[in-house]
Amino acid sequence: MATVELVQEKLQSELLGVQSQGAGTSIEIVELRVAEICPSLVIEVDVQVEDDRWRVSLSFSGQEASMVSGDLDDRAASYLAMLALTHLFEWWHTKDRERASRCMGRKLN
Repeated sequence: MATVELVQEKLQSELLGVQSQGAGTSIEIVELRVAEICPSLVIEVDVQVEDDRWRVSLSFSGQEASMVSGDLDDRAASYLAMLALTHLFEWWHTKDRERASRCMGRKLN
């Protein structure tokens, strides 16, 4: 099983910094911590969007979480980073109207 430190290091190298997705939305990932890798994978991300800073918890289970059950190679790390980024942008666009999304993040400022 990949260690918390290895998963965190690989995801940080893929995700830290400004990330953009269509429609002009940019999210700066300021900090990323892996809180848990078994039985679920939980990643805590501090993001800056416009003038607001948020802490978002992304939780993966099942097949997504099992990607860290063995050696986390570069291909799997890139895929996991893409999933995390997809969930992060989905959270941003739905946090004001979906309860589940609203519960994933909290405003820090």
